[in-house]
Amino acid sequence: MIKFFRKIRQNLLMENKTGKYFKYAIGEIILVVIGILIALSINNWNEGRIKDNKETAILANIHKEFIANKIQLKKIIKAHKKEHNSLAKIISHFPFTSKPEPIVLDSLSRYIWDSYSGYTFDPSQTSINALISTSSFDIISNPELRNLLISWNDLVKDYQDEELANRDFIKNHYEIYISKHFAWEINFNDERNDLKALQSLEFEYLVNNKYDLINWVLAGSGELQKTEETLNKILELSNTKQL
Repeated sequence: MIKFFRKIRQNLLMENKTGKYFKYAIGEIILVVIGILIALSINNWNEGRIKDNKETAILANIHKEFIANKIQLKKIIKAHKKEHNSLAKIISHFPFTSKPEPIVLDSLSRYIWDSYSGYTFDPSQTSINALISTSSFDIISNPELRNLLISWNDLVKDYQDEELANRDFIKNHYEIYISKHFAWEINFNDERNDLKALQSLEFEYLVNNKYDLINWVLAGSGELQKTEETLNKILELSNTKQL
């Protein structure tokens, strides 16, 4: 093709048709430029298509991962609420008499057992960590979703700090007191139980402190609410079926 165009130019020069030669040369340049622009457009289109396909695949992984995270968070919240309600039931019996009724002890056994679960939310972070490690957040075209993903790890850590404070209190204070005075699984039929421990100010303090901690986890600070809202928004924005 190049030889063909060159031959035409040579013939025009040999025939002393300079004007036609320059017109032809300009036309040839225009054709070359148009060809380059078309090639660039095709290349950009291909790159854009590849990027879009990559983003779609990443969003699908994020969406799948956050569906599992939402299921886990629901279970954790349910456990926290059970813990919260059990502590409230114990507090409703304060102060205890020296000899609580058997029916009270039966329910109290279950409430105390359910009052120190110490669960924590540990979401899967694989998809977000992959974006962090490869500095690929820019591939997420939606700026709102991108910002939510960037802030997710810090948000989870803030919420986990509150859960860990609750768990540490159980481990370092609450469970120690219970293990000293009550049988395993809070079996009040065991004669070795120290029922006087129920009347102590220390027990009341521990239970009330524990109640405040789990209440703070559920509602006090608002971190759980922010985590739930962010998780739900990420699920909404990463849903490739809606894109």
